[in-house]
Amino acid sequence: MSLKLYVVSCDLLQEGDYASLKARLRTLDARQLLAHQWALRSVLTAAELKETLREFIDECDRIVVAEVGSEWASRRAFCSLGEV
Repeated sequence: MSLKLYVVSCDLLQEGDYASLKARLRTLDARQLLAHQWALRSVLTAAELKETLREFIDECDRIVVAEVGSEWASRRAFCSLGEV
């Protein structure tokens, strides 16, 4: 299976630093793009990644996992998608 590039975006609505979510993302070699947005490469599907991360967020939080195509652009992100 080939690695696909994904962007994970969250609305983290509860107080706190979500340390367990950030730790899990690090184990997946995710790179932070914005305050609550990360990019990673994985053989998992978007749905599988969402389920993997869902246990680290609160029930009222939101999460989107989207596969990135060949075209993208950013400005002042913490890292470039080309570095992921």
